[in-house]
Order: sequence, then structure tokens, then C-alpha cells
Amino acid sequence: MKKIIKLICLSWLWLSFVIIFIDIAIKQTIMKNMYLHETYQLTSFLNIFYCHNYGIAFSFLDDGKIWQRWFFTIVSIIVIIFLLVISYYDYLNNKICIAYILIISGALGNLIDRFYYGFVIDFIDFHIKNSHFPTFNIADCSIVIGVILLMLKYK
Repeated sequence: MKKIIKLICLSWLWLSFVIIFIDIAIKQTIMKNMYLHETYQLTSFLNIFYCHNYGIAFSFLDDGKIWQRWFFTIVSIIVIIFLLVISYYDYLNNKICIAYILIISGALGNLIDRFYYGFVIDFIDFHIKNSHFPTFNIADCSIVIGVILLMLKYK
């Protein structure tokens, strides 16, 4: 019975595949149909803005040094493994399992970019007049939603 219960978190893996597929598909579409730094206005507060992020978390440490690519790749792999191990032991709560899967999916989406291209492809640009929020992507959204779910659980 315990093994069946522990598979609850594994049963959410389909969500991970969906998020990663959507993230990669949109990034590929952006790369094929837009020039780097090109903007396409969707609404008065939302643009599609194609850019490369060599750093982490909203372009922090984004100076394009080669060590960063491999350092962030290794850190991402460690975080993914850590979350997989934790999710295996925190298997009784579906909300927690979903949070872990969302964070893992986002980390994998960005890890694929970093490993394949050496940078993360960002394209979602929220703004109010001339004040822009840092550009991000679907994988980043997945991570943020997962972290919010964890914070709600542990508050």
C-alpha cells in the first residue's frame, strides 16, 4: 500500500511533460519567427519580446560568461534531483506533489535551453507604460506557481 501511495507524486509526471512540451514549442516558435530583441505587442501591457537570458532569475548575473552556463546547469540538475528526492518522501499531499512537479518542470525547461543553447529563451514582457517587468518564459511561470503553492502549504 505504501508503494502505491508513493506513486501519487509520480502520477503527476504527465503535467511535467505537458509544461515542458508547451515551453519548448513556444520557444521554438519564437526563435523561428522573430529576430532577437524583436517585440510584438499583444495588449497595452503585454508584449512578446524575444531575448536571451544568460543569467538566472530575471537576468540576475546575466553577463554571458561561459562559467555561468555550466554553473547554472549543474545547480539546476542538483535542484531537480533534490526536489525529486523530497517529493518521494512528501508523497501524501497532492498539492505538494503538484508544487514539486511545477518547479521541476520549469527547471527542466530552462535547463534544456541552457544546455542546448547556452542561454534561456525569454519572451513574456509585462509592462505598465514604460516600466517593464523582467522578461520571462513558461518555465519561469511554472517555477513561480510551484513556489507559491509551497509557500501556501508551509505558511
